[in-house]
Amino acid sequence: MNDLDMDDIQKRFFVSLGLIWGVVLVARPFTKVTINYADFSANLYLSLICACFSLLAGRFGLNLLRGLASLIAGLLLIMLPMVTANYMAMSLDMPLADELLANMDAAIGFDWHSFIAFVDARPLLAAAFGEAYQSFLIQVVLVPALLLWLGYSRRAHAFMIAFGLLTLVAAVVAIWFPAYGTYTHYGYTDGQLANINSYFGFEFIEHFEAVRNNVEFHISSQGISGILTFPSVHAGVAYLLIWATWTNIWLRYPFLLLNIMMALAAVVNANHYLVDILASIPLAALCIGIVRLVFGMHRNAADPAVSSQPGMQPVHFDQQGSRMAGSGR
Repeated sequence: MNDLDMDDIQKRFFVSLGLIWGVVLVARPFTKVTINYADFSANLYLSLICACFSLLAGRFGLNLLRGLASLIAGLLLIMLPMVTANYMAMSLDMPLADELLANMDAAIGFDWHSFIAFVDARPLLAAAFGEAYQSFLIQVVLVPALLLWLGYSRRAHAFMIAFGLLTLVAAVVAIWFPAYGTYTHYGYTDGQLANINSYFGFEFIEHFEAVRNNVEFHISSQGISGILTFPSVHAGVAYLLIWATWTNIWLRYPFLLLNIMMALAAVVNANHYLVDILASIPLAALCIGIVRLVFGMHRNAADPAVSSQPGMQPVHFDQQGSRMAGSGR
């Protein structure tokens, strides 16, 4: 990856981040949500430091460090507008959609009670779903860094923007589908199940009710939560992670399996109906299509990886992930 390529990637990356922030900041005054920016000052300052370090690394041709610093800055910058969008959507206090979502599950033949009973009766399966569900943040940090190290710089940055974009699109859709989710709708209590950890199916409720019922709601770093039910952001990100790792054969199948588990774990460990998981598929596909255009990936479907270390022979990967030392673009 040469300096001009990285310049192009970072320009598209930071402009996209600015647009995501812009959309949220323009829409926020029309809701009852406010942001305590002082609470998030440490994250904002750290993101600025990382952005400056990225520029400095670029001056010395250290494109791997440059890309890593920009991804860290991007992740720190993108979290606040993403969380704000969630709360803004739920603050509009639309009628609850639990009955509708439960009926949609029934219409496609999904028996939530039987599925939960099946998983709960199998401790190893329940534990596997729990681990997969909680791999969300680990993967969001690890996968872009791994892609960058393997030379897929454009894809790594595109994934991060797709992550933020998915949350915005999901928040817009969720305006009309606020819901408590399956555990509350079906009358379960936290700790009722033998092997399934249902903590995440209940921990968001205080925030969900507060943002809907209060005249004003302040977002603070002291407590934030994912409060969208339909569509599932958790599942949507799982699909983005499958796309991001699909280009390399060594990453493809492990992350495919893990993220299928993570998407289904939103039904098991959180508060989601199956239709929440299915509805995330077209949203993820839409976001992938957008970032492919934004980052110029439609012109380079193979997304070949190139070593970014100065003084080293460029190393490319073919579509199957095999190394092709010294090959050209």
